[in-house]
Amino acid sequence: MTCVLALVLTAALVACSAESDNEQQDSSASNPPSPRLYPVESNGKYGYVDENGKLKFTLPDDVYTIGPFSEGLAVVAKRVPNTNGRWGFVDHNGKVVIEARFHWATIFSEGLAAVFVSEREDTGDKLGYIDRTGRIVIQPQFERGSHHSNFPFSEGLAAVARAHDEWGYIDKTGKFVIQPRFHEAHPFSEGRAVVGMGGPDSLDKKYGVIDKQGRWIVEPQYEYVEQFSEGLAPILVDDKVGFIDPQGKVVIKPQFGDGSHCPGGEAGRTSTNRFSDGLAAVPVDWKWGFIDHTGKWVIKPAFECALPFSEGLALVGVRDEEGRWSFGYIDKSGAMVIKPQFSEARSFVGKLAHVTVGMSEDEALFKALQDREAGKPKEEIEKELKRHKPQKGFIDRTGKLVWKDP
Repeated sequence: MTCVLALVLTAALVACSAESDNEQQDSSASNPPSPRLYPVESNGKYGYVDENGKLKFTLPDDVYTIGPFSEGLAVVAKRVPNTNGRWGFVDHNGKVVIEARFHWATIFSEGLAAVFVSEREDTGDKLGYIDRTGRIVIQPQFERGSHHSNFPFSEGLAAVARAHDEWGYIDKTGKFVIQPRFHEAHPFSEGRAVVGMGGPDSLDKKYGVIDKQGRWIVEPQYEYVEQFSEGLAPILVDDKVGFIDPQGKVVIKPQFGDGSHCPGGEAGRTSTNRFSDGLAAVPVDWKWGFIDHTGKWVIKPAFECALPFSEGLALVGVRDEEGRWSFGYIDKSGAMVIKPQFSEARSFVGKLAHVTVGMSEDEALFKALQDREAGKPKEEIEKELKRHKPQKGFIDRTGKLVWKDP
């Protein structure tokens, strides 16, 4: 199945590392709870399945990529002749509620979604925001910037770029409340936002933390800082991960490895280390375990890879003697509740998790290259690729495959 869940600012708009981790289902007074749906590809057509693995609907043939639902709507992109494609939104019944007329669009957050528009296909597009009716409420006027972002609103503010790399924060009227002066800016979390200084290509870029008035809480000094979660934020110092509190004080000294060597992990070197369900995944000597808010081991290092807890389960990875990865899931006691058996896997979102059974795509490609170097005929290599084609789908909390790509 093509990776259909990641929406990044690239021409292909395909990034498997973002998969279902980015799925959001909002329920609020203005947006009543909706059934959770998951993007799939079925017989060459995109659609959505429910938490039981039942296909709810498919979309027309001209749809070429789709995203997760957020606040009751999902972004879809369709082919339009003589254009680079157009983006719009559908509801939980597959009905088009916002026509595909934008050059690019993101998921909804706090009632708004970022969209790009342009007068012509070959000119630079501008970023603005629409509401759930498709009405433009913040006129397109901002730039893409150099670092990938879905430009979400969080805690009433959104990070946008006025020039190529002059980032600041706007409110829902489009007014800058924190003037553009950063070279990188991330969403607010727990009243704090991570920003970077030093230029887009600078090897010595440093990261710090600001409050909602734009005042420095932590001056730019770290190799990286992750968003705050459960009152703590991972920091990177000399390739070691530690944690700071909301005042910027180091409460768990940098001593752990980062997540850069964890295949299938989330984007970013420290995003795998954030706290969730009271625990944070961290490695020492290439083995991963989980610590509490004091830095004490709760689940001792025993895995080659681990991701944060989600829905009460954490994805962990192990390797065999030949270096092949297998992924499974543990509970908060550290007990393996779904044994490692998947070549690729994502964290649980709701009742389901996205997995790959059999060879991963990378493994299948590597084997094909080896066969070609060994002189195998093209027809035989293609037959082997078909036989070892990765089987992607969704599992439930028992590990049962409730949906698999046809």
